Amino acid sequence: MILALHLKRFKYMEQLQRYTKLSYRVVFPLELRLFNTSGDATNPERLYDLVAVVVHCGSGPNRGHYIAIVKSHDFWLLFDDDIVEKIDAQAIEEFYGLTSEISKNSESGYILFYQSRD
Repeated sequence: MILALHLKRFKYMEQLQRYTKLSYRVVFPLELRLFNTSGDATNPERLYDLVAVVVHCGSGPNRGHYIAIVKSHDFWLLFDDDIVEKIDAQAIEEFYGLTSEISKNSESGYILFYQSRD
């Protein structure tokens, strides 16, 4: 089972009359445990592993570039157009977003894909 989580990285700013990128920091774990509150759940404490991340690179919704990070066996691959690069799991932290509210060009996790361990 695949769980897809979409992080809302763009917001319409009324005073600017346009969408802006929300580059705030969102720390997403490599393992995610979701607790099911339903009494008839077959696996109430299902564990998920992060298997892919779509990253938005740029300063706004109408400009920028998308890259993908995908787990393959025990390592991670970063896909940027025709360039494929092997990266460490710790490198994923670079895509959490910015630690300050300063609006600038950033590379931020946008869509997260988790796979159930069952």
